[in-house]
Amino acid sequence: MIPLLEKLGLVVNSAGLSERQLVEELRRTKPTGIITFSEFRIADTVRLAAELGLRYHAPADLDAITHKDRQRERFEAVGLDTVGFRTVTSTDEIDTAIAHVGLPAIVKPVIGASSRNTVAVTDADECRAVIRAALTGAPGRPAEQAVMLEELLVGRSTDAPWGDYIAVDCVADGDDVRPVFVTSKFALAEPFRERGGYGGLSVVPDDEVRQVRELACRAVGALGIHGVADVEIKLTADGPRVIEVNGRLGAWVDDLAVRSGATDPADTAVRAALGLEYHTTELITEGPVAFHYLLVPPMGAERVKKIRDVGALRAVPRVDRVAVLVEEGASVDWRLGAGANVAALVGVTRDHGELAETVAAIEDVDWIDYE
Repeated sequence: MIPLLEKLGLVVNSAGLSERQLVEELRRTKPTGIITFSEFRIADTVRLAAELGLRYHAPADLDAITHKDRQRERFEAVGLDTVGFRTVTSTDEIDTAIAHVGLPAIVKPVIGASSRNTVAVTDADECRAVIRAALTGAPGRPAEQAVMLEELLVGRSTDAPWGDYIAVDCVADGDDVRPVFVTSKFALAEPFRERGGYGGLSVVPDDEVRQVRELACRAVGALGIHGVADVEIKLTADGPRVIEVNGRLGAWVDDLAVRSGATDPADTAVRAALGLEYHTTELITEGPVAFHYLLVPPMGAERVKKIRDVGALRAVPRVDRVAVLVEEGASVDWRLGAGANVAALVGVTRDHGELAETVAAIEDVDWIDYE
């Protein structure tokens, strides 16, 4: 990517540089803003921002932004939401966690993304086995340093292919926190693997989307975020509940927003980072529906045996682009979350009825074999 980026602007390549050297190189460019779009570079960006005197997430808020357990503590402290949880860093803490949280529950990494090692557990033996596996790792799966056992937020009954959760990307400048774009979700693949999202128009009723947007902004404000953030919210029978907040733009968000004609989140993010004026949109109530649909392997699959007919995926009406994400022989362990997705398909439909038909047609294509 570096030759391409150099055609667009000045590039400082950090490869081989210490952080001190990188700061000095960046300081020579006299930067006026800083941002990352990577979950795994938020901590680096916080340190660079502090060294360069640029506005970004404050160092004091970093743990709450990047650690799921610290988020729960912050939300409870401000009265936003209370969810039972325990952090587990060794196997001898498992039974204490179970006694505190109760079952059923969900196991997830304290730091992580893309649904890696995220599993719902219903009994104590299953919980012990899942946490032990996450903490000890396996070939091709690094061990987690810490996991959370968290109260399971039960989504309301929702017809396929729609999901029982939703995401809102927000932009924050001090106390001014505004929603930028709502990404509605498809039903999860077992156990908790995303199948992608769509937008801007949602199948969720407008009044509920307004509640979700307001809750997302409150969650972002509670963490002291500056810039952009992505908030995942569960739609339960008792109302929306916060799943987690990510201190960067959500996956596919800019693509969905631009292709649906709703807004331009990446532009908003950069403007906020530079201290420039930016505009946010009201609730989307009409227009086309852009989608980003992920094909995931079944839970029992371990490896891609053969890729037979990608052309059949490309032939599905309203699919504009297909990206195959694996090669024959690739591991597709479900514990890798999004790291085991086999294909991503994007397109645009006129309405939700067409979108449901498109998803069904995609899932009916027989194009890949597993073993």
